[in-house]
Order: sequence, then C-alpha cells, then structure tokens
Amino acid sequence: MTTIFISGAEGVGKTTLMNHLKKKLLEKEIHDFDEVGVPLNPTLNWRHKTTKHWLEVSERNEKQGKDTLIIGLSFPREVLKFSKRKDSSFCLLDISINERAKRLRKRNASREVIKDIEQLIDLRKEFKELKIKKVINVSNLNPKEISLELTKWINNLK
Repeated sequence: MTTIFISGAEGVGKTTLMNHLKKKLLEKEIHDFDEVGVPLNPTLNWRHKTTKHWLEVSERNEKQGKDTLIIGLSFPREVLKFSKRKDSSFCLLDISINERAKRLRKRNASREVIKDIEQLIDLRKEFKELKIKKVINVSNLNPKEISLELTKWINNLK
C-alpha cells in the first residue's frame, strides 16, 4: 500500500483538486492535511503533530489494504523524519508567483498572504534537494487537467 503526499503553497488549488481526485480515485482514502483543524497561528510544532497524525492514519489504512492520499502543506523531509517507512511518494503542485497572486486576489486574500512566498520557495528547494521529480506546474492548467495527470501518476505507483 502507498502513502502519497501532494503538497503545494497556498493558492495552488489543493482543495479544488482534492474534490476532483475523490471522484476519480474511489478506492483511495483521500484527506486534506488541514481537516484535523488549523490553529489561528499554526506553528512548526502543530505541523509536525499533524504530519505524525496522517502517518498514523496511513499505517492503519495499510493494515486494511488501503492507499492513503494526503493533500496539503506538507514537507517531504518532515514526513521522512517521522515515518517508520521510507516509501512515501510525493508530488509538488508548483505555480508561478504571478498566477498565485492572481488566484489569491480572487479569494480576497490579504496583501501579506499574497506577498508571503516563503512556503513556495521552501517547497521548491526541498523537492530539488531531495531529488523528488514529481512536480506539476499548475499555472496554466485547469483542475481537470491536473487531476488527470495526478490520477495517471498515482495509478502507476507501486
């Protein structure tokens, strides 16, 4: 069984994508990383605790013969640090800074959120350093196109 983390910074379309994937990947258990609740000011400690929670869920699912897909702001290095297994798969939903800003403005995000590109830069850096190749630039793709590409990739994982 497989544990798959699909990560991306705010504004890449993770929530929209999750709804598409739930319709296509009925046999997989799919969760939003944040569905357990997000504090007003999330900390690194909160993210670590949440990462550990999803790894525990994945272990339980594996015992039941189910794959687990977690979509949200997760960092591969943290997953690998806390996981008993080292065979998780990772995908980064990347986006141009301009397209991200455009999408966040549509959602009436604050200027501070739009200007904060630290997570995006950190994710790009980490995927590159860990030589994780599955990166999808979603800047010019619609949710249907992204979900098709992800579905093919997920179904080919073994």
